[in-house]
Amino acid sequence: MNELDKIDVSSSEEGEQAQAIAMMRDAQALDSVRQRLERQRAQPSATECEQCGDDIPLARQQAVPGTQMCVTCQSHSERFKANYRLPDDN
Repeated sequence: MNELDKIDVSSSEEGEQAQAIAMMRDAQALDSVRQRLERQRAQPSATECEQCGDDIPLARQQAVPGTQMCVTCQSHSERFKANYRLPDDN
């Protein structure tokens, strides 16, 4: 193997190493995004209805701090509870 062939092999190996490092960084970044999404899904949103996913209007958020449902879904939930008493309700 002549000197130029050795340089080609060395350059090729360096390129493969750089590509492997880039792929590892991409995989780590993807993992980080997945973990962030899982944490967000595990926590209730302060701005999105947990039932339908629509935005909760700012006025409702201010009027009922900590609310997790829009007015429509909250009304449906209250009517359901009123009509169908669940065993855990007192």
